[in-house]
Amino acid sequence: MEVIITEWALQSYIDLKAKAAFSGSDYSNTLRPDAELLKTDDPFDPNHPKFGNSKFWGPATSKGQNIKHGFKMKWHNIGAGRNQLRLCVVIAETDFENSKERRSFLCTSYIKDANTEKREMARLKIKIRKILDGTFTYRGRL
Repeated sequence: MEVIITEWALQSYIDLKAKAAFSGSDYSNTLRPDAELLKTDDPFDPNHPKFGNSKFWGPATSKGQNIKHGFKMKWHNIGAGRNQLRLCVVIAETDFENSKERRSFLCTSYIKDANTEKREMARLKIKIRKILDGTFTYRGRL
């Protein structure tokens, strides 16, 4: 599956890196390889056991309901602060660069705490709409 990097993903990566939320080793040995699993494995029909693990991969939810097209990658005890890091992923069939197919879009990464989870899920809904209507900012591919 094609994995698209959005402006939101790039900016949140820069912000978290500046806060030292994860180390270079965390990024190269854990975070990046896990995100790259989306290229080679289908989370809806997973061959890789990580996609079957609800502590790593699952639907994004708001008010107890799954958010259509929204998912989260989850990492625990990342960085010196032992952070719970989340990466919002949108998986949807989109018409992008004259090709209609199912793609993964990397969205916001954040450190989970009591205040951020609800806010990020509300923002994810907006990002999904922007991705579906093609008004997001493309920053590259994995």
